[in-house]
Amino acid sequence: MAELVDKATLCERLNISARTVENMVSAGTFPPPVRVGKRVYWSEIAVRNWQRRMFAAQEAWTSH
Repeated sequence: MAELVDKATLCERLNISARTVENMVSAGTFPPPVRVGKRVYWSEIAVRNWQRRMFAAQEAWTSH
């Protein structure tokens, strides 16, 4: 099972605000969370996959 990341940890790790996460989820540019009780979590795998997609163009450019 994938490790879960809560919103505070996610924000700290990505250096963005909770509002930015919420806006990105609403815009469909970030994976939606899973609700467990009153808290929301993201799969570590989903976050890593999102990061890979976000930086793919940069990595391709720097490999020239």
